[in-house]
Amino acid sequence: MSTEETDLTVKKIIAELENNVSVLAWLKDNKNDEEAQKHIKAIKDALSKAKTDLIKA
Repeated sequence: MSTEETDLTVKKIIAELENNVSVLAWLKDNKNDEEAQKHIKAIKDALSKAKTDLIKA
């Protein structure tokens, strides 16, 4: 993976994490909401993928 590709991957991961932080702030007040639970699962999946991508980078 080139330096440019690595930089792009890291930037994508950071953007995803920032988005997840925003969603988590909203979820904090909606823990028992079914929709919130779906978002929590999606965030966990995205973070897992981001971790895998970062390890590959």
